[in-house]
Amino acid sequence: MNLLNEHKRIVVKIGTSTLTHSTGRLNLKRIDDLSRVLSDIKNGGNEIVLVSSGAISAGAAKMSLEKRPQTIQEKQAIAAIGQTELMRLYDKFFSSYGYTVGQILMTRDVVDDEHRLLLVRNTFAQLLK
Repeated sequence: MNLLNEHKRIVVKIGTSTLTHSTGRLNLKRIDDLSRVLSDIKNGGNEIVLVSSGAISAGAAKMSLEKRPQTIQEKQAIAAIGQTELMRLYDKFFSSYGYTVGQILMTRDVVDDEHRLLLVRNTFAQLLK
């Protein structure tokens, strides 16, 4: 059996510092490059799961905030704005390579609850199918 030719499920975790410039603004070239490379890996028959940070930075940049939010409420509100911006960009870049993106938002409590974890696993399986 040749392991190099087997199709794999690849999980890629991208952190905020990879998605942003030192100014805190989103690095569009890097997001496009990421989309291109992952699309090429997908073209090889592999399954790709992208785990992405960056929602707070994306939201802060979109709202032109001069400093990062400090309270939980501020972070959650800015992340809600930033998450839509990240998904818009992922959709734009991945669709230019022929792929559709989806989103699953997870928190620790999902992993800790067997029923919720099963639901998430089923959702992943359906999306990857």
